[in-house]
Amino acid sequence: MKLLKYPLAEHDRGVNALAAIGSWLLLADIDGHVQVWSQARLVEAAFNGSKIKNLCMEYSLAMTNTGSPEDRNIFFLLGDEQKLFVGTEQRLFCYRRWLEKDKVEISQIFDCKPPSTITDVKYDSVNDVLFILQSKVNCILILNAGSMKRLAKISLSDTMAPITGVIDPMGQIFSVMVSDRSVLVYQYNAKGSFKLHQKLGQSVDINPLHYNITMSPQADVLPVINSLKGSSTTTSTSILLLDRNDNYKTSTTLVSIPSNKCKVLKFSPVIYEKTNAKKGIKTRYNLLATSGSKDGTVVVWNTKRVKPLFNAIRVSETPIIDMAWSCDGLKLFVISNDNVLYNFAFQENDLGDVLDDKEMKSLRANNQKLMPLPEAEEKPEETTVKLEKDKSLSLLDTDNVKTTTGKKVTKKKLPSDLLKTTQSTTMEFNGPSYNVPKDLKRKPKTDLSKEVNGNKKMKKDLEPMDFLDTGLLLPMVSFSKIRLASPKVRLNFKYSPPSKGNLVFDIKNGSGNEQKPTIFTLTSKIEEQEKILFQDFLPKFINICTGGDSFWACSSTDGFIYVYSDSGKKIMPPLCLGVPCSFLEACGSHLLCITSAGQMYCWDMFAKKLLFPINTVYPLLDPSLRYTDDILTRAENITMCAVTQRGVPLITLSNGNGYMFDKDMETWLLISDGWWAYGSQYWDMTNISSLSLNGGNDEEKRNKGWKSGDAQMLTSKIIQNKESIVNYIERKTNDELSRKGRIKNLQRFARTILMKEGYENLEEIVTLSHLENRLLVTLRLDDCEEFSNILSVYCIRLSELGYSDRLDDVLQWLYNNGNMDGSIAGNSRRDLLQSVLMHCSNFRHVQRVTTSYASALGWYNNE
Repeated sequence: MKLLKYPLAEHDRGVNALAAIGSWLLLADIDGHVQVWSQARLVEAAFNGSKIKNLCMEYSLAMTNTGSPEDRNIFFLLGDEQKLFVGTEQRLFCYRRWLEKDKVEISQIFDCKPPSTITDVKYDSVNDVLFILQSKVNCILILNAGSMKRLAKISLSDTMAPITGVIDPMGQIFSVMVSDRSVLVYQYNAKGSFKLHQKLGQSVDINPLHYNITMSPQADVLPVINSLKGSSTTTSTSILLLDRNDNYKTSTTLVSIPSNKCKVLKFSPVIYEKTNAKKGIKTRYNLLATSGSKDGTVVVWNTKRVKPLFNAIRVSETPIIDMAWSCDGLKLFVISNDNVLYNFAFQENDLGDVLDDKEMKSLRANNQKLMPLPEAEEKPEETTVKLEKDKSLSLLDTDNVKTTTGKKVTKKKLPSDLLKTTQSTTMEFNGPSYNVPKDLKRKPKTDLSKEVNGNKKMKKDLEPMDFLDTGLLLPMVSFSKIRLASPKVRLNFKYSPPSKGNLVFDIKNGSGNEQKPTIFTLTSKIEEQEKILFQDFLPKFINICTGGDSFWACSSTDGFIYVYSDSGKKIMPPLCLGVPCSFLEACGSHLLCITSAGQMYCWDMFAKKLLFPINTVYPLLDPSLRYTDDILTRAENITMCAVTQRGVPLITLSNGNGYMFDKDMETWLLISDGWWAYGSQYWDMTNISSLSLNGGNDEEKRNKGWKSGDAQMLTSKIIQNKESIVNYIERKTNDELSRKGRIKNLQRFARTILMKEGYENLEEIVTLSHLENRLLVTLRLDDCEEFSNILSVYCIRLSELGYSDRLDDVLQWLYNNGNMDGSIAGNSRRDLLQSVLMHCSNFRHVQRVTTSYASALGWYNNE
C-alpha cells in the first residue's frame, strides 16, 4: 500500500465533498466549483513520487449558483456517469452529460425554503430514484432522478428529524437515522410506493452534521454508527453491523475511540477473497473505512476480524470530511478539513482477490425476499407512514357457507346444477366491519339501552376510525352504504363445476408472500387416472374460486380476480376491484362478482366486456325500511348468488325474496315474494300442496273446480321442468318461510282471511298476479318452453274466471295488429296465438273474444 498526501493549494477555502465515479474523482468546494480528477494519475503519483509535480485536475464544471456564499457551499456530491447531483443545504442541482466538457447542462431541481434545510441526499442507481432528507418539516422526498417528478413524500413526526440516510445497493430498502436516536427502515420501489419495514430502537448519538454512510455491497449488512453502550459515566460509542437477514440483529460490533464519534463510514464496493496457503480455506470479507468527527484518523476494518486491517492514527491534523472508494476497491480517497487529499493506493495482492459480478449477484440473491409493494396513491405527498402490526389470519376449511350484511349469520344450501347455473365451493365468511369515519355526523342517542327480560341490553356502537378523504365518502375508500361479509382464507380447498365433473381446481394457500406462494392446480380425472393440466403460483391469499365452460377464475383477498383457460393461459390481465369479493360465480361464458362493498360486475369472458354497467345490491336489502340514526344497521342476508347461461344475475335473501337483474332495464326484478305463498294456487308448483289458502289440501282437491284438463296437463309439465329457475327460487322462499316458522301463520291466515268482507276474491286475484309475474320473468329469462306453458295456463285461468278484457289484451299483444312474423321468448307469435286460442276455445265466457282472433287467422269463414 502507498499513501499519497497531496495539498490542494488552489482550493483556499476548502473542499466539503468528494465522489469516485467510474475512473474519475470529483471534488466540490464551498465556492461551488466541481473539479474532475483522474484516478489513474493519482495512483501513478502514489507509486511514483516523481509524478506528483505533474498532478492537476482534468477540468472544472461551472458554478452551481451565483447567489450568496451560503448557496455555493456544497455538501452533497453523488451520481453516475450520466448525471451528477450537487447540493447545498438549501438547493440541489443536476449536471447532465458532465463528462462532455462543452455540453454540460445544469438545472436546479430542488429549492429548500428556510428555515428548513437539506440534511442528506441519496441516489439509488438501480431504480433511478433520488431521496432528499429535510429538517424542520421532517420529511423525505422521493423523486424520479430522470424526470425529477416527485413520486412520494414520507412525513415524520415533530420529534423525528431525519439526519442521514443509507441506500440499499439492491434498491429495496432505505434506512434513515433520525433525531430521536432511532433508525427507520423503509421498503420502496421505483414507482414511489413505500412502507415502514422496520423500526429499530437502537440508541444512537448523532448530531445535526452531514454524515456519510453506505451499506455492504452484497446488501446484507446495515451499519449503525455511534451506538451508545454502557452506563452514563462510562458511555462509549461503537459501530454495530446489523444482519438484514436475521431481523436486523447485531452480527458484529466495532469498538471505536470513546472520545471520537464516527462521522464517515464507507464500505468498499467489492468483496474480497483470500486463500489460506496452509489450510487451503478461502475466506470472503468486506472492507469498510471509518473516521471520526474530531480527529484525522482513518481506520479500515476487515469484517471477518474484530481488529482493524490498519489504523492511520492522526494522518491529518484536522478532522476527515469525506471518503470514497474506487469502483475496483483498490483505492481509498480521503479529504481533510485542512484542504489535503489523501490517496490510499493498494496493489492487487495487498487485499486479496476481488469477486466478479456473477458472484456478487449470487450473494445478493440469498438475501431475504420482500413482498412487492402496492401501487402508489395519487397524492403520495400527503401520506403519513405508521408502523403496521401483522394481522392474524383465520384459516378455516368447512363445508358450510355463511353470509351476512350485518351481524346475523345464516347457512345456505348450494343451488341445484339443473338451474343452468353454477356456484363456487363452500366457504366460511368474515363478518363485515363496523368502522366509520370519526367526522361522520350522527344524531346523539337518547336511549342507549333497552329492557330485555328486566336486564339492560347495550346496543353495539359503531367504531370510529380515521379514513383518507372522508369528505368524499367514496364507497371503496372510506364509507360504503353496505358492507357484505367476505370469505375466509382456507388452507386448502377444491372446486369441480357440475358441467365438468372430471376437472378439479385445487388451491393450496401459502403464506401470502414470495417465500411460500399459493399453488393453483387444475387436474383432469378420467376413470382412475389423473393428469395435471396446468399449475400456477401467486404470492397472495386466495379465498374463492369458480369455473365456466372454458375458463377458471379465482379471487385474492386484496380484490384481484385471475382468469385462466383450461390450458392455464391467462385470458385477461388480473382484474383489480379495489375491495375483496364476497361472491364469485360463473356459468357458460359469464362471470359474476359481488364485492364486499356491494358492487356487482358481470362479464362475458369470451367477448371480454362488461354485460351492463356496474350496479349494486343495495336496493335489495330494504334500505328505506332499515334506516336508523346509526347509519349502519342489520339487513337481510344474501343466501344465494348465481348467474345463468345467458348472463342473468340471480340473488335470494333470507326473507325469502328472489331477484333477477334485467340488463335492459338496468334494475332488479322481483321473481319470488312470500306474499304469493299466502294465496296463489300455483305457488311452488314442484310442491303444490305445501302452502295454500285451503289449509294444505292436495293437488286433486285444488284442481277439482278446474274445467280444463289442458290446464292440469300444462301445469304438470311446468312441475316436471327441473331446470326451471322460477321453481327453484320459489323453493328457496319456502325454505326460508319454513326456517322462520311462518307456515303455520299462513295456514291460520288462510282460515280467516276469506271469511272477511271485501276479501272474497283474494285467492283468484293473488293467483293471477303470481301467474303474471311468472310469465314476465320467464319472458325476461328467455325460457321458451316454460313461457309457452305458463302463457297457456294463464289464459286458461283468465277464461275460467271470465276476465275477457284481460284475455283480449294478451291476445292483442300476440296478434300485434296482424304482424305475427316475429317471435316472443324464442316462440313464434303465430304459434303462441294459435295455442292459446285452442286452449281457450271451449270457454263460453270468452268465445266472443277468441272467435274474432280465430277469424283473423282464417279458421272461420265469415260467409
